[in-house]
Amino acid sequence: MAKDISAKKVLTKKKLEEKKRTISSLKKKIKVAPEFVKRPFDVVKDQPIESAFSNMTDRLARIQKDVLMPAIALRSEGVQNTITVFGASRTKPPAVAQADLDSLLKRAKLKPSKQMEEKIIVAKRAVKMSKYYEQAEELCKRLQEWVNLKNFPKDEEYYIMTGGGPGIMEAANKGAFKAGGRTVGLTITIPGESPNPYLSPELSLNFHYFLMRKFWLLFFAKAIIVFPGGTGTFDEFFEVFTLMKTRKTSEYIPVVLFGSEFWKSVVNFDALVESDVITKADLNFFKMTDTIEEAYNYITSEIERLYLKKK
Repeated sequence: MAKDISAKKVLTKKKLEEKKRTISSLKKKIKVAPEFVKRPFDVVKDQPIESAFSNMTDRLARIQKDVLMPAIALRSEGVQNTITVFGASRTKPPAVAQADLDSLLKRAKLKPSKQMEEKIIVAKRAVKMSKYYEQAEELCKRLQEWVNLKNFPKDEEYYIMTGGGPGIMEAANKGAFKAGGRTVGLTITIPGESPNPYLSPELSLNFHYFLMRKFWLLFFAKAIIVFPGGTGTFDEFFEVFTLMKTRKTSEYIPVVLFGSEFWKSVVNFDALVESDVITKADLNFFKMTDTIEEAYNYITSEIERLYLKKK
């Protein structure tokens, strides 16, 4: 009996040593954080397999909350129709971007450095992109004024909806707020980012998961405006694009890509067509524009055609 136990200990020790060698080999081949390499090989004595999913109940509860909480809150406030706006959280108001650049230029004169030069380059980019903040604010102000003139019943009214953060989201909510509208913001906890001050308190909802936040950003959307943005904006736009081209949306949703210079420089749609990964007809699922007037006319006329004339 003692010999059997001793033999088992030797085997266990050999297995552990073998796993350590495997981990060491992986660390050399895969340049990722050590904990991500180590985790699949962790050995926990007498741990039942079910405990690997010990946090699943909490996770499902959070997902359920992200589903039900907005459904109840938005329904109680009569939100059934939205014009959803996506765009970069980094975009600054023109005055702020220019003030930041001016401050850096003054400091650079007193104490020039390579680091300061790099900061000035970034600040100049911010000034260039700040025009989109101003355009998003003005466009959403005009759209809210259109909604006001329509005098919809409460449960048929249209709302400007964003992800509730800074940048383009703030600009869109600000424009609607200035026109006297209630604005919707679906926020999520992100380091260095907080809800903008133009959200209606009763329509400011916080999410735990990106997937559920995106679901609600699209669920009531009767039109979508996509301003220049980064990976989050791309994720949101291409999700809508994919859903429509694969006919997974119940209805066509008018989509505006605002800022043709930006979009044509970062996405080569013609190359996608030429590579036969999308069709030329797929490009009809969105409209690219550079003017507030054209975007406003397109969105309002499409909403009229698709939703209001049916009644």
